[in-house]
Amino acid sequence: MQMTIRNKQFPPFLVTALAVLACSSLIGCAKSNISDRKISYIDLTRAVELYDKQQREDDTALFIDTRKPEQYHEGHIPGARNLRTPDIDLRFGTDPALDRYKNLIIYGENPGTANTHAMAKRMIEAGYNGFVKKRVKVFLGGWNEWESTGLPIEDSKTEPNAQSE
Repeated sequence: MQMTIRNKQFPPFLVTALAVLACSSLIGCAKSNISDRKISYIDLTRAVELYDKQQREDDTALFIDTRKPEQYHEGHIPGARNLRTPDIDLRFGTDPALDRYKNLIIYGENPGTANTHAMAKRMIEAGYNGFVKKRVKVFLGGWNEWESTGLPIEDSKTEPNAQSE
């Protein structure tokens, strides 16, 4: 059976291939089973508290920057790791390098950044939150709020420093 779109006919194999491609892309982008209600949120005050405590105790918090690598290299919270949602592979469970932290603080560009929530859900699904201990947290203000308040920043070329006033 041929398919006709705007007076153009397409052979059956092409129609089948497109259908398979469409279905596989939907499966690959399937939504997580994790509800937004499972995500813990923190504000700037709590993010700064955890950042300060991390400076004294090495296992308190890891900030996870979900922005594009080029944005991360231009500036990020000192000590933050640049991870994207595909970096969390659900087949292998949790990463021991991340497991050592008591808090995993995820942030993006701003409160509306969808990939921040996707990362939180992915990490919860991977097992980073326990039954009692909720380690995965989203810092809603994100990079924009952190940078605009003059808090320490780091980029690929410099060591952590206080932002100039």
